[in-house]
Amino acid sequence: MRLKEEQRGFVLSGIALLLVLPAMLLAASCFRIIETGGEAVSLQATADKVFYTGDDIERIINEMWDENLLANNESNVNVKFDELADNYRVITGLLVDLTPSWKLWIHVENNGADHYAGTKYCKVEHVAPENWRYYFEDLDEEEGETPDWDYDEPILLVEKIGSKLRITIEDYTSPYYSDIYYSGQLLWSDVGGTGKNHVGENIEVDGVLQLEVSVYVRDPRGAARYSSTVELG
Repeated sequence: MRLKEEQRGFVLSGIALLLVLPAMLLAASCFRIIETGGEAVSLQATADKVFYTGDDIERIINEMWDENLLANNESNVNVKFDELADNYRVITGLLVDLTPSWKLWIHVENNGADHYAGTKYCKVEHVAPENWRYYFEDLDEEEGETPDWDYDEPILLVEKIGSKLRITIEDYTSPYYSDIYYSGQLLWSDVGGTGKNHVGENIEVDGVLQLEVSVYVRDPRGAARYSSTVELG
């Protein structure tokens, strides 16, 4: 049977569609694969950026400790961590949080204040390769007092001896009394006062850790995160 002209054209168009349809489906699949692959590459690049940033921050913190930049007889040493985090935020576009935790601190019995190293209430001085001095202030502005900022309530000498720290109370010139802690461990209570209680005494604690810095880096979209703790002693 012979086909009319319009019928012949219809058959050819149908065959062409059958031939083209798989190609269209394959092309769509290829574009999806490319899109997915691009997302994977982008995510890997972001993860690498976050990891290398966190690793570099750890390196810088260790170098700052080794070069005595975190123990230089200045108060508010913790501000340096805020500045470091801000610098990395600007340079990388990532979110960076650095949280220092110093191990030596005092509880002032008279005003109830807790004063930590690294804050404005304590100066830290690196006096020798394995020796540090911590200078505390016991009066507290937040409690309505006017500190004299003489930083001798108390003065502590910290010496690294093998795998331990020896802590000595060198002076305390205040009628106030303070309890001295290493992390959560009470070393002395009722230090100071007019009788200079416990001045001249020393004690050894296990471990040489003086400062921990929590490092937290993340992509603003939350696609990648880096978390670690730098231990310094």
